[in-house]
Amino acid sequence: MKDYTLKIQNDYSWLLTEDRDIKDILWDTLRVREKGYFHSALYKQGIWDGYLEFFKKDGGRFLTGLLPDVLKVLHQHKIVPKIVETRKFFEWKTNTIDKHYLSKFTKEKVELYDYQIDAVNEAIKNYRGIVKLPTGAGKTFVLISIMKSLPEKFPLLFLTKGVSLVEQNYDEMKKWGVKNVGRIYGKYKEPNFITCATTAKASLEKLEPIIGKFKGLIIDEAHECMSPVPRKTFKKMDDAVLRIGISATPFKDGGKDLAQKMYLKGYFGSILRTKNESGEITTQDLQNRQILSKSDCYFSTVKHPQIPHEPYIDAVTLGIAENIQFAQKVSDLATSLDGRTLILVDRIKQGELLMQFMPNAHWIQGMTDLEERSKIFNELKHGTNVIAIVMQRIVSAGINVFIHNLVNAAGGKAEHNIIQRFGRGLRTAQDKEQLKYYDFIFDINDYLFKHSMERIKTLEKEGHIVRMME
Repeated sequence: MKDYTLKIQNDYSWLLTEDRDIKDILWDTLRVREKGYFHSALYKQGIWDGYLEFFKKDGGRFLTGLLPDVLKVLHQHKIVPKIVETRKFFEWKTNTIDKHYLSKFTKEKVELYDYQIDAVNEAIKNYRGIVKLPTGAGKTFVLISIMKSLPEKFPLLFLTKGVSLVEQNYDEMKKWGVKNVGRIYGKYKEPNFITCATTAKASLEKLEPIIGKFKGLIIDEAHECMSPVPRKTFKKMDDAVLRIGISATPFKDGGKDLAQKMYLKGYFGSILRTKNESGEITTQDLQNRQILSKSDCYFSTVKHPQIPHEPYIDAVTLGIAENIQFAQKVSDLATSLDGRTLILVDRIKQGELLMQFMPNAHWIQGMTDLEERSKIFNELKHGTNVIAIVMQRIVSAGINVFIHNLVNAAGGKAEHNIIQRFGRGLRTAQDKEQLKYYDFIFDINDYLFKHSMERIKTLEKEGHIVRMME
């Protein structure tokens, strides 16, 4: 009779067995093609088949977050392995929280929603996993509640993408009385028991001397943090038994990017599903419960200039970024709207072109300093009849604004980007009853037209009603 042992550690685990057949099955099950593999020179030369292997035949190694996938295969073959658990778990301050949990730490009366409570309790129970909540669902309260439930002076690394997001989360931690909080990025090198940092290479390099000391890792907007640079950092956190990812859209392209999905699950585990009366919590659920604002979606058609034969990158340049007629259309729309209006663009040239039509609008790009960004974002929270043109990557995740109108002038088709962008406008405010979302059907190029249809498809899939306008 063959022996099967699963040796479980924080980062990697091993299936120890002489059964070559089951190793072959696991190897084949846990390998996926890398996105865009066919562009690789190695693939074109026949040197590489385009597959990434998440189970190694030699030694039986796999990322620990894929343990449920490994167990599923073993159980399918009626194999019950011996489990050798080597992880050193810690005792939380509490085993469960209730809706009044945060009120214990502040004079403010705060009641957590049922799905927020579920998310925190699942994180406490499992020590690892992905918290999936719609944009605007209050992920900050989930994050703060997890941190408040940790033991005193627990060494935790909090990562997110972008300086603005680090600052925003750092300020929230301070506001809610999270103790021993430091930050490492840019001019700051202030490590503490809880250290906030960006996933930028320069920031992660500053973490190198202390990276092995952290016992926990939490990543906000986790879908954006699976590139090779942050993954290199994760591999050095052998003692991090706590591993939590947070995202409204954890898997890119609706899960079609299989490599990203496997890496995210491998490092952080499965999705911690929160349940309510309708099942998994959705944007529509939260709108029906008036936690998020209602929304109306409007699309209008762009017909000029016709650019039928251009490659995609040129079509974007000519049809969107440098299209004067489109810029005029966006300007006419934005200046006709009441309230706070956010216009998303994908190219600096497009933002600069729109500023020629709307010189009184605000303009945020990569070079805009943090102080100026904060000032403009504050205007998008509390101002009157404000128009801000912003590079979409800056607001694609995590930035809190209270806008009345969202104009997507950037095009695009990626499902996770569309959902994230839309979610920027769904937060409620005292002077706001609903979000009006404006987008465009680019009937000028096959690529751009197909992408327009993909955006409509994604919005309808999320439960939003799409209307056409002139």
